[in-house]
Amino acid sequence: MILAAGKGIRLSPLTDEIPKPMLPLGDTTILGNILNIFKSSGITKVSIIVGHKAEIIKDFIKNSNIGLDISFIEQKERLGTGHALMIASKYISSDFICVYGDILFKEDFITSFLSKFKMSGSFAMMALIESDTPKFFGSVTVNGDEVTGIFEKSDNPPSNLINTGIYCFKKESLNYINNTGISPRGEYELTDSIKMMMEEGKSVKWMPLDGKWLDIGRPWDLIDANMFFLESLKHHVSLDSKISSDSKIGNPVFIDSLSVIDSSEILPPCLLSKNINVGKNSKIGSSVIRGDVKIGKNCVIENSVIMNGVTIGDGSVVSFSIIGENSEIGKNVTFESKSGKNIFVEIKGGLVDSNRSQLGAIIGKNVKILDNSKIDPGQKIESYSIIKK
Repeated sequence: MILAAGKGIRLSPLTDEIPKPMLPLGDTTILGNILNIFKSSGITKVSIIVGHKAEIIKDFIKNSNIGLDISFIEQKERLGTGHALMIASKYISSDFICVYGDILFKEDFITSFLSKFKMSGSFAMMALIESDTPKFFGSVTVNGDEVTGIFEKSDNPPSNLINTGIYCFKKESLNYINNTGISPRGEYELTDSIKMMMEEGKSVKWMPLDGKWLDIGRPWDLIDANMFFLESLKHHVSLDSKISSDSKIGNPVFIDSLSVIDSSEILPPCLLSKNINVGKNSKIGSSVIRGDVKIGKNCVIENSVIMNGVTIGDGSVVSFSIIGENSEIGKNVTFESKSGKNIFVEIKGGLVDSNRSQLGAIIGKNVKILDNSKIDPGQKIESYSIIKK
């Protein structure tokens, strides 16, 4: 079970017209990566709970060759994670795994998680991870392998263990999920369902999630997720790509078919999808470049995510930024990313501390930035905007 119905408001403008799980992650999407992990873990049947822009997820599955038996359950009203499983409950006939559709985690974890749940005899199991900032996530207390408490976000969390959004449940747990009351936030919370199970003496156990885990909830998280994806990149240069003999190609990089690189440098790790055109004397490093992107001469692109159909003019510099689909970046445009202090980003009408001093811009789709413009660190530009010098 994958929960993929949410709108992802904090990731606006990137999610204004696509569901959050469909944001790019390397050469796939956040959702595609979870499905690939499920398949490699021996899972064969998956239900995806959809809502916001559901047709985009359905089209993605239809046009992909994932090799899983996938069905869709529509959550018309997005009333929380517990509500999602309430809707799905009539389709569930066995014990099940449930994963939030906006997270990134270690590929081999699901196999061991399923195995431990089956051997544990527990009613439910949560995957937990230690966090340096548990106050931003809420926390979970444990005693041995038993979960003893689940707490909301607070400035003084009782534990540094946080919920990763990966669960296993006995089928009988649906009796509790379906009887969960509405929370003060106006939602049916899956964590409230688990609290009910514990209050009635049901065993809820936990397993540590080793390695990297990311909750992709804010724009800079998408950059981090793609950088993490690149860490496991396998070197591949398509035979039908055209790379000039004086270009410098690092290892590992992934260069897909029909790409053209003219007297430029591709620094590892870096992923270039199909039909990428890179002009002379450009340098690209630690970035994900999606399909049909045109990059001019003398450009520099670093630690960025460039979505499909983007054009970047000669002499432009893109640093620690995300550029949405079909945007047009003029000549000599500079995306500033460095600051002597933490960079704040506008999210949901307020300024949020990114807790980093290097962050570029977040650009929606079909944006046009005219020649010689300078874009400030942390700047958000709404889709279909035109930015002048």
